[in-house]
Formats: sequence, C-alpha cells, structure tokens
Amino acid sequence: MKSISKSLTALFFLSLVAACTKVDKLPFYENGKAVSLTSSVTTITPSAADSNAVVLRLSWSNPEYATDSANQKFVMEMDADADFSAPKRFEVLGALEYSFTGKTLNDMLAGFGFTPGQPFSINIRVVSSYANNNERYTSNVVKVNMTPYLIPLTLTPSTTGPLVLEVSHASDQAISFTWNSSGYGNNTIYYALQIDKAGGDFSSPQIIKYGTGNSGGITVNDLNTYAINAGVTGGQTNDLQFRIVSYLDDTYTNPLVKSTAISITTTTYVPIPDNLYIVGDATLGWWNNPVPVPAQQFTKVDAYSFSINVWLIAGGSYLFLPVNGSWDHKYGGATDGTEAGGTTLLKDGAVPGSNTPAPATTGVYKITVNFQTNKFTVTQVQVPDNLFIVGDATPGGWSNPVPVPSQQFTKIDAATFALVVHLNAGGSYLLLPENGDWSHKFGGATDGTESGGGALKADGAVPGSNTPAPATSGMYKIEVSFATNTYKVTPYTGPDQLFIVGDATPGGWSNPVPTPTQQFTQLSGSEFTLDLQLTAGGSYLLLPMNGSWDHKFGGATDGTETGGATLLADGAVPGSNTPAPATTGNYRINVNFLTGKYKVTPL
Repeated sequence: MKSISKSLTALFFLSLVAACTKVDKLPFYENGKAVSLTSSVTTITPSAADSNAVVLRLSWSNPEYATDSANQKFVMEMDADADFSAPKRFEVLGALEYSFTGKTLNDMLAGFGFTPGQPFSINIRVVSSYANNNERYTSNVVKVNMTPYLIPLTLTPSTTGPLVLEVSHASDQAISFTWNSSGYGNNTIYYALQIDKAGGDFSSPQIIKYGTGNSGGITVNDLNTYAINAGVTGGQTNDLQFRIVSYLDDTYTNPLVKSTAISITTTTYVPIPDNLYIVGDATLGWWNNPVPVPAQQFTKVDAYSFSINVWLIAGGSYLFLPVNGSWDHKYGGATDGTEAGGTTLLKDGAVPGSNTPAPATTGVYKITVNFQTNKFTVTQVQVPDNLFIVGDATPGGWSNPVPVPSQQFTKIDAATFALVVHLNAGGSYLLLPENGDWSHKFGGATDGTESGGGALKADGAVPGSNTPAPATSGMYKIEVSFATNTYKVTPYTGPDQLFIVGDATPGGWSNPVPTPTQQFTQLSGSEFTLDLQLTAGGSYLLLPMNGSWDHKFGGATDGTETGGATLLADGAVPGSNTPAPATTGNYRINVNFLTGKYKVTPL
C-alpha cells in the first residue's frame, strides 16, 4: 500500500514540471494577393477550321498564397457586361495559365446568344483563392474582341440528274438529300431545303422544312409542284437550284448557315387540277367568269385526263381554268389542237397572250386534255342529223325502232334538238342518233331537271343504268344541245289542243269556232297542223281552248317567209292580230311550240 502511494506522488510531480516548460512561437504566414491577368491576343476571329486549335491563352501571376500550388484555385470569368452580372466561368487548380480552343469560345459566345459573324467585346478576369474558396482576390480586367463562327453546310443529293418527272410516278421519291450538322453552341438547330429556278437568287424560294434531322427526300409530285411554284414552266426542262439552310428555331425565320447551291436539270410535267373549265369568246359563255356549268365544265375521264364536247366559234379563242371564277391559273396552247398528236399544254405565263385559237370552222368539238402526256387534242364532233328517244320511261318502251314522229326530236338549230314526250317516273331512256340502231347512244347520269341541266355523255360514258326519268310522271320538254354538251328536262306547259279564230277564217270571230274544220291536228307533243282557207286582208288568232279568250297565240307576220315566223303568246301578240297572206287561198298552217315558230304554206 505504501509503495502505490509513492508512485502516484512521483507521477503528479512530473506532470507539473512538463506543464511549466516554455516553447517557441507559432509561424506567421502573409496574405496572398490579386493576380495580374494577361491575354495572348486582343482580337479573335476564328473559323470552323480552328475548332480544335488553341486561339486564346490566358496567363496570370502567382498569388503567393502560403500553400502548395495544388491548393490554389483560379476561376476565369468572361462576360460582355462590365459588371460580370452573368459570367461564363472556367476553373483550374494550381496552373497559372489556361488555353481555349475555337470551339470552346464559340460555344460560350453561342450561350450568350451572340449573332455569328459579328465581333463582341468580352471582359475577362480571374478570381483566385484557396481551394476551399478562402481568401478570394479579383484580378485586373482585360478585353478581347471575339467573333463567333458557324460550321459550313454541305448538301449531298442522291443523284446529280437529270431528273425527268412523270405524273404516273407522282408518289415515288424523286430525289433525297443528306447534309452535315452545323451546330451553334447548345442550341437546337433546324434545317430546311430551299429550291429556286436557275438564275434565281433564292429571294423567294420554295422551302421544305426537315426539322432537326440530317436527311430528307422529295416525291415526284411535290418536286414538280415546287419547281412550278418557283417559276419553272410545267412540261419543260429547266435547271433547279437546291441548298440547305440551318435555323435557330422551328419557325424557320432566323437563318444561320446556307450551303453552296447545287444545280440539277429537271423536266417537269403540268400538274393535274381537280377540275377543268373552258372560257373565251370561242365559247357560248364568252369571257364571262365563272363560266356556265355543266356546259363548260370538263368531265374527268381518268386520273390524268379531262374531256368535253363544246361549241367553238371560229375566229375566237379560249383558255382552260382549274378553278371556275378565278383567273389565278390557266392552261392553253399556241395552236388549235387539231393537228396530229395534239398540242403541247402550257400553263400560266407560258400561255400565249392571244390565248388558244379556236379551229377554223365553227362547230362542236371534243377537247381532251391529258396531263400525263402534257397534250390537248381538239377533234370535231359530227352533230347527228336526227335524234330519237327510247326506253321504258317513254310510251314506246325499249322497242327499237321507236314510233315516229312522237319519239323523234326536232332539230332546232345546227346543234340543238328538242322534243315533248311523256316520261314515266321510275323508268329510264337513251337518245339514239339513228332509229333502229344501237351502235351509238347519248344520255346522262341525272334526270336533267337540275339548274343548267345534265352533262351529255356519249356511248360508253353513258351510265349502264341509262338516263333516269324525272321523279314525277308527265309531259316533259327535253332539249339536247351538242353545242353546250347538255340536256335539259322541264315540265311541258304548252297546249294539248289548238284552234283558229278570226275574220280570215270561214268561221269569222265567232267563239267557239266550228270543229273539226278549225281545230288543229296534233302531230306530236308540241307540233300542230291545219289545212284551211285564209282570206286576204283578214287576220286571226290561235286559241288553246275553244270558246275561251283567256289565252292566245299569234305573230306579227303572215308566216309565209322562209323559216316561218316567231310565235308570240298572250299580251305579246299584236293588237292587229296575225295577218292572213296577201292572196286568198288554201294554206297549211304548222305551229311548233318547241321551235317557237309558225309557218304558213300555200297548198
């Protein structure tokens, strides 16, 4: 026990001695100082070729921190604003210099949103500190003028041509392109192909937007459309220019880089419109636009062709229009199209200012416009000498030959026929140019009662169901015009009987008149005839109802002139009535409500 007590006493004494021993002073370190910054250049105008090359070297003095250089941090700050409100920062440890490649600076300038190709003054400074950010000092500011650059674009086509565009391959790809990327900083870059005609300056190019990709193609039809919209005439061979352009946004309004234009020889075709119309003083509709339809509207025969039968007037001219009522676009040719092989179809400004000439002889012509061959042909159509109606909509049914004259049309003029006939609802009919012969036929797809009538079709174009009768059975007037290529069906309101009264007749002005001597014989639904003695110096009227003065027909002349006289009705009849011929005698009076004529012939 006594031994332990001695040991504790000795340990306490030694500890007390150690606590009272004097040591040396701790070391004193001086503060660091701001570095002095210098730049290897004052102006930088790099190009894309300098992307990986050093274009700027910054160096600075030693801040003389009391630490190993590996523990010294340097932050380079760059900003266009002198107050360094939003600088771009680059950080290094230990080193007293830093090198920048062209791409590094270019990306930084792009990040600032600077416009490529324009110089900008950039303020640069270095903030030094210990690695833990203690004891920060800011250097002097140096200025360097920097100009951002753009990466050139190269457009590569899948073919150098020549390209021959054909409407039969409209949906096929005509050509494709590839191009390199042309980035600018971290921006998303969009690309568009521009197209112009040879010699153009791309001031108003056709543009195809391809988004952010590096390739794109064009179909035959689209390229044809772009070429024509660029000013290339459809159906001709021209050089087209192509270039790729990069943009900063998807509105394609801020172009960055434009590639060198490449030229490709291209043969276009005339585009196919949805509809086609004819207008001009060679037509019955003259130059009025919109034109009458269906008379002057083409029928689309197939995917590439349109056809129409139309009356053309010699000495006149015409145009084809894709939109009725609009003069924006037109088609035509330099000749009348009657030559072998037809005429080359021209579009818009290529159409002669004198327009397309009509054939030398007035008549009905079939015009076929083929957008695949880029031709139009004009062939004279022989207007039939006669026309007959057959079908279960008629009293004669499908028996052929048909009964005449009840189912034979009257030829009104060189290209027009008319007939009054009873039509049965639910039935159908055809029009035949020769009675008893099924070789040729005319007809339409509608009942013809619509405004403007129906489009007249011939032979194989006539629907297999034939021409439908109107929805209500009754007497109808059918007018067929080979000049306008239409047929029109209207309810007939003419009389079904006719009488003559007047002091030129044996019965005088007594009404009712004696029958049957002064009652006409009805030859057809619209034609009446009567043989009667007429007294010179007298006059007469024609009455649709015996004993009634409510309605009347007549004319201003005696009806003996060639072709007869115009038939007038009610108030239009002269107050002096219809004069008798100059010589008393027996006459045949023919009255036709289809032609609107009456004719008086001596017997």
